[in-house]
Amino acid sequence: MPETDVIVSPDPEELAPRRLWSLREDVHVELPDPGGDVLLHSRWQTERVVRPDRTTREALRRMRLGPVSLRNVLDGAEDGAEERLSRALHGIQHLIVRSIGMTGSQSPLLSFVPMSPRASLDLPRVTPDRPVRLSRFAHLHSEGRGFELESPLSLFRVTAHRGAGAELLASLGWTATPEELLKTVPLPRAVVLELLAHLLAAGLVITDEDRGAEPESAFAEPTFAEDSDPVLATWSPVDLLFHTRSTTGRHDHDFGATFTHALRLLPEPAIRPLPDGPRFPLPAVRGTADDPAPLAAALDAGPRPLGPGPAGELTTTQIGELLHRSLRVRSVSADPTAPAAYQVSDRPYTSISGSHPLEAYLTVTRCAGLPPGIFHYDPAGHQLTLVNRNETDLAEFLTCIRTAGGLTEAPPATITLTARFSRVTWKFSALGYALVLRDTGAALQTLTLAATVMGLTTAVLGNSDADLAPRCVGLDWRSEAPVGQLIIDPSHAPAKGRP
Repeated sequence: MPETDVIVSPDPEELAPRRLWSLREDVHVELPDPGGDVLLHSRWQTERVVRPDRTTREALRRMRLGPVSLRNVLDGAEDGAEERLSRALHGIQHLIVRSIGMTGSQSPLLSFVPMSPRASLDLPRVTPDRPVRLSRFAHLHSEGRGFELESPLSLFRVTAHRGAGAELLASLGWTATPEELLKTVPLPRAVVLELLAHLLAAGLVITDEDRGAEPESAFAEPTFAEDSDPVLATWSPVDLLFHTRSTTGRHDHDFGATFTHALRLLPEPAIRPLPDGPRFPLPAVRGTADDPAPLAAALDAGPRPLGPGPAGELTTTQIGELLHRSLRVRSVSADPTAPAAYQVSDRPYTSISGSHPLEAYLTVTRCAGLPPGIFHYDPAGHQLTLVNRNETDLAEFLTCIRTAGGLTEAPPATITLTARFSRVTWKFSALGYALVLRDTGAALQTLTLAATVMGLTTAVLGNSDADLAPRCVGLDWRSEAPVGQLIIDPSHAPAKGRP
C-alpha cells in the first residue's frame, strides 16, 4: 500500500521518515474529463490508467508537478481509495520517483529514479546488526547539482539532495552495521533504516549473506554474495559500466546522435587540416571495381546501403557461405603463455591474442530452408541451432532491430554478435572490454567485406538492447551480451556477378 508498507516503526520522539512520490520529469500526463482513462507518455512507451477514481486521478495530477505525500492525497478519501491507488501506482512504478525525507522538512534527502521500464522496488526488512556496504560496482559522482549514485547492476539512480543524504552514501563505502552507521550519520534511526531499505531494494547497497542467528556468527567476517559471484568476478566496475552505458536497456541517459553540443561548439572538419612541413606524394593505389582481386574490389566498392524497396528472401546457401567466410573456426590450440589450459582459436577475423570472445546469433524472418526464429551459429561444426521461435520474443527483438536501423519492416536476417566477456577479462586486466570492442569491429568489417563480395546488402546497427537480446536466448547479460549487429538483405544485390 502507498505510504503504509512501513519498514520500521519510528520512535515517536524521533523525526519520522517521510515518503514522497512524483512522476519522472520526462513523463507527460494527459488528464481527460473525469471518468476517462489517464495517459502517461514516457521515453519508453505510453501507459494507460483505466478509469481512475477521483483519488487516483488527483494523485497523478499532483505527482506530475513534483513530490507529494500520498497521505495528504488520501486524507478524507472514500473507502477503498487507498487500495485502488496502490494498485494503479504499482502498474506504473517504473515512472515513479520515490523520495525520502523527514517530517518537518520539505526537501528530501534521497530520490530513487527508475532508469528502465523493468525497474521496481521491493522493500526488504532492515536488520540493524547485519553488515551492509555499497556495491563495489556503485559509483558516486556529481554534476554540480548534488551527488548521484548509480551502478550497472541497478535500474535506479539515486540523487542526494542534501548533505546528510550524501554523508550516508559516503559512510556506506565501508562495511558497517546499521547500528554502527547511526553513530556517524546525523540522521534519526528510523530515517536511516528507511533509506537503507530503499538502497537495498535498488541493488546499490548489499548486505551480509551469511549472518545467522548463532552467537558465533556475530563475530564472523562479513561475506557478500557479490564478491563470490563467478560472473561478476572477472568484471571491473569501469568495464561493466562502460558496457551498460554503450548499449540501451539499463539506463535512461541520452543515447545516440543527440548533437548535444551543436548549439555551443562548431564541429570538427571531416578532414584534419594538414600540418606544416614538406610534402611527399605517394604512388596511386590500383584498386577499382574492375580489379580482379575480390578483396580490392570489395574495399573499393564499399557495402551497398539498404534501399527503399521491400526486403527480399535469403537462402541457407547464402547464409552458410557468409558465416563460413567470416566467422568459422579454422583451428584451436593452447596458449603457450597462459598459466592454465587456456585455448585460443584461429578465425577469418583478427582477435587480440586469439581470445575470440564473440558468438553469433542469427535472427531470421525470411530465409528459404529456415523457419523464423533466433539461431546460434556453431563456428566449429558450421551449423545453426534454433534457440528461440517464440513469436512475442521475436516481435520485440525485431522491433528493436527496425528502430535501430530506421526500417519500416523487419529485415530477412540480422546477425547479432555477443561477447563472452570472461574470455578476455580472465586473461587481460584493465583493457578487457576495450579488446572486446576491437574484436567486434574486426568481425563486422570481415562480415561486411564478405557480404559485399557475395553481392549482399548490409547495414551495421549502432545499438542493441543489453537486456532484451540475452533474455531472448537465455543468457545472463553480465556474462554474455550483444556488442554488435549487422543486417543482411539480398534485395538490392546485382542480378549477376559480383562487385
